[in-house]
Amino acid sequence: MKTFLASMQRFRDKKYILPGIGVLLVAGALIVYAVPDSSSVAATAVKQGDFTVSISVSGEIRAANSVTLTTPRTRAGQLQIVYLVPEGTTVKAGDDVLRFATTDVDKQISDKENDLSIARSDYEKMMADQAYRNSDQDASLTNAELTYDQAKLQVEKMKFESDVARKEADISLQKSRIAWEQTKKKIATQVIVDKTETSKFMLRIRQIESDIKRANDEKILYTMKAPIPGLVVYEINWNTGRKISVGNTPWPGMSLVSLPDLSRMQVVTNINEVDISKVRKGLAVKIALDAFPDKQFAGTVVEVGTIGQQKNQASNLKTFEVIIGIDGKDPILKPGMTTGNEIIIETIPKAVFIPIESVFEKEGATVVYTMNGMRPRRQDVKLGVKNSNHIIVTEGLREGDMVALRDPTVKDAGTQMKSADAQKEAKQ
Repeated sequence: MKTFLASMQRFRDKKYILPGIGVLLVAGALIVYAVPDSSSVAATAVKQGDFTVSISVSGEIRAANSVTLTTPRTRAGQLQIVYLVPEGTTVKAGDDVLRFATTDVDKQISDKENDLSIARSDYEKMMADQAYRNSDQDASLTNAELTYDQAKLQVEKMKFESDVARKEADISLQKSRIAWEQTKKKIATQVIVDKTETSKFMLRIRQIESDIKRANDEKILYTMKAPIPGLVVYEINWNTGRKISVGNTPWPGMSLVSLPDLSRMQVVTNINEVDISKVRKGLAVKIALDAFPDKQFAGTVVEVGTIGQQKNQASNLKTFEVIIGIDGKDPILKPGMTTGNEIIIETIPKAVFIPIESVFEKEGATVVYTMNGMRPRRQDVKLGVKNSNHIIVTEGLREGDMVALRDPTVKDAGTQMKSADAQKEAKQ
């Protein structure tokens, strides 16, 4: 009986002791939870070394040298495309790129050649007629001269004849002289007429020959050749809204085919007006292809725009065009590819720097949280220049210090995110 009572007493003691232990454990857990757990805050070491100040911008690849072929201006009027080298073909200088139908110009040349043949035949006939006429006129002149000479001899013979006979001889002499002089004048006039007629025929022939030459020169334009080696890129036909194709009848001067020279490529990008003053010719650039992130290229700023353009209608922000030359060449580079570009503004040696997300604004002061043992400690700092990921600390930290990557005084994840955004905006 005593043993049973003793057992019951021990049970009652345990019944009240166990709940008490549970209450104490819960209270202890609440106390631990209320203290910021520094072990759950990600941290990173303060680094010292070369610090790169850069601007990161997107861009697009284009050829440094590109030629656009346009519809030639001809007298034939509208032209029709009958051949196009396939788009994307890499052509050499002198290769055929595009051809127009030559039906009209061929007919024009044929008609002019027929006109030339007729004109030359007419010219030859005229020259033959002139030669015959000149021969007849030469004979007439010779006869008139001989008659005149004969009349002069007759006058000499009549010196001792009667006055009447001498008078008749003298009259005959005058008539022959007049006939001879008239023949000479007629021949001289005919020479001028023949020369004028010959000139007119020659002018007509030269004009037809000139028309034929011009038509043949224009026909050469109907075959458009590549002036430089490059990649064939079709232009847009604004009448259809699609790229040009066989059968199109483009207007004179219309852009048809572009030939970017792939041997030398560049990147075109736009820098906002806030940063453009930092950019200058000669700065080094790191270029990454969006389509091939692992492919990196070196480049150099070769041109900085001087006239700003409005970024879009919703913003008054101005941007300036900057051209970046790509060092070397690679077949992977194609016009139109998008790139990420890091323009290196300067490199600062032996700089102490930390990630931007480790910096916070607290009560008007710029602070970080160093990880000292199990508890983070607030540390006021002074900052220098920054790049897209890190910022220089000029006072307050040294190499090897551990700093928090988030605000350890903020527990709620949403509040933490808002706080980080606010700090980032404050450091812009």
